[in-house]
Amino acid sequence: MQLLTMQSAKLDKSQNDQVLNAIQFLDPNYKPDRVTQAKAIEMFGALVCPAAGKCKETCLIYSGRMRMKNAIDARFNRTDYLYNQPELYLIQLKGEIASLLAKANKQGKKLAIRLNGTSDLNYRMIYESFPMVQFFEYTKRKDLVIKNNELENVHYTFSNDEKVKDSVLKRVNSLGVNISVVFKGKLPSTYKGIKVIDGDKHDRRFEDSRGVIVGLKFKGSKKDLERAIKSGFAV
Repeated sequence: MQLLTMQSAKLDKSQNDQVLNAIQFLDPNYKPDRVTQAKAIEMFGALVCPAAGKCKETCLIYSGRMRMKNAIDARFNRTDYLYNQPELYLIQLKGEIASLLAKANKQGKKLAIRLNGTSDLNYRMIYESFPMVQFFEYTKRKDLVIKNNELENVHYTFSNDEKVKDSVLKRVNSLGVNISVVFKGKLPSTYKGIKVIDGDKHDRRFEDSRGVIVGLKFKGSKKDLERAIKSGFAV
């Protein structure tokens, strides 16, 4: 079972002559057992997406190829592996990163990895093990932005949703962290007085200038869009 993949809709647009990209997809709805999987819970937490709001209803896992059975099974198996055998999982993850790093070096590229493609876990132990790798994450967790803010090889984009208060957005923005916003239609040039950039062109968020809104167009069915607008997830 492979943990990291180089094939996804966004990564296909992100690969270029300078950067080699990889991503990991876990099961955001996985519920670990607090008794049998206590060690992994201590290491990673009891929820795969602890700060998720209404985005759960229209998550990326319900669109495109992510809905296929093989993709669903792969996400579950990776997450089950993480919670049942956390030490072995970390050994394999480090091995895959090291292998990709060698490949990137051979090609004369920078290696950029998003470990939380469909999760929101703290991978600080991995970030610290590979200071030469550029990690980048979308997160709804204010605590991760604050805890890992001093790590120079980790770039966070804070994901806005209906649960986030303006005071939290200001706190996150004061740390120099950009904020992603899902829009129901065409991207505006500004949002709440802040410049909006097109976040769908590629996924290399670490290349973004600071102090911007990363605009994302809603992906999903018309029914999902209506639900997202009603919940406040899409604006």
